[in-house]
This record gives sequence, C-alpha cells and structure tokens, in this order.
Amino acid sequence: MFQRRHYKPAVLLMCFVLPTLVPWYFWGETFQHSLYVATFLRYAIVLNATWLVNSAAHLYGYRPYDKNINPRENILVSLGAVGEGFHNYHHSFPYDYSTSEYRWHINLTTFFIDCMAALGLAYDRKKVSKAAVLAKIKRTGDGSYKSG
Repeated sequence: MFQRRHYKPAVLLMCFVLPTLVPWYFWGETFQHSLYVATFLRYAIVLNATWLVNSAAHLYGYRPYDKNINPRENILVSLGAVGEGFHNYHHSFPYDYSTSEYRWHINLTTFFIDCMAALGLAYDRKKVSKAAVLAKIKRTGDGSYKSG
C-alpha cells in the first residue's frame, strides 16, 4: 500500500532526483554529467534491457510447456535477468509465483520471495503441482522438456 500511495513521488526521487544529486554532491561530478550519464543514460539502458528481455524471451528458445504460444524458455535471458527467461512456463502457468518449476535455479526473484515468506512478509504463494506440469507438457509441449 505504501508503494501504491507514493508511487509517483518515489519514481521521481529514486529514478531521477537521487541518481542526479548523489554523484554531483558526494563524488564531485558536474551536475550535467550526473544528469546525462547517471540519470538519462542509465534510464535509457535499463529500459532497453527490460524490453530486450521480453523480446528475446518471446523470440528465442524452447517451448516445452505450450508450443502454441510465442513465449519461450531462454537460459541466456534467465542468466541476464535473474530468472525472467522462463517465459513459456510463466505464460503457461501465470498463477505460479515462481515463474519456473525449478525454484531457485537461476531464479533470484523466487529466492527473494521465499526469503520474504520466511520473514512473514509474503504468504499464500501459489505453486503448480508436478502432475499438472507433466500433463501440460504431454498435451501441448514441443518435446524439448529435459527434466523429470
């Protein structure tokens, strides 16, 4: 609820104000360098990297869970985006909190959620049963499934 209530001011502060002021004030950079490099260039790189992850995860890789949809499993995307490359699984089972059947295998997002659950800050996590995964693979997979 805090994030919902304060979303716009938080984005302005964390995305634009602090990345400009910290290098300028604490590290002696010029204000222009801080603004153009630490703020605008960083923002452009992060946006493009985000879009690249989604594009690559929909273009390259295998479709072990559902060959009839475009999203794919891509190990390079998973390595670069700490777990976001399990797109075929994520779109086949959108209600699974971990976006992958492999728990923490190249998936730091799941690790983080599990740590928050251990602290009592996350609960009611939904997970797909192994039987449901295997049934989906048998019914609509492309035959590339390697695990058992």
